[in-house]
Amino acid sequence: MANQKVMNINALKKLLKKIGSEVRDDYEVWLSKDEEGNEFLPMPENPKFCLMLDPDEKRIIFFPMHG
Repeated sequence: MANQKVMNINALKKLLKKIGSEVRDDYEVWLSKDEEGNEFLPMPENPKFCLMLDPDEKRIIFFPMHG
């Protein structure tokens, strides 16, 4: 994972456009980090390392990169 590029806004826009047909407006967005903001981590550019769709719970889950 150390060589993984960090996601930029253009990559995020493309990703959201790509999954747009798979999710509905009532999906929630979840991040896999604590709510206190103790640490800030980058998002990997490759969606297979940073994204999970959970249709049963209506969630999009993003996983930041751990150094």
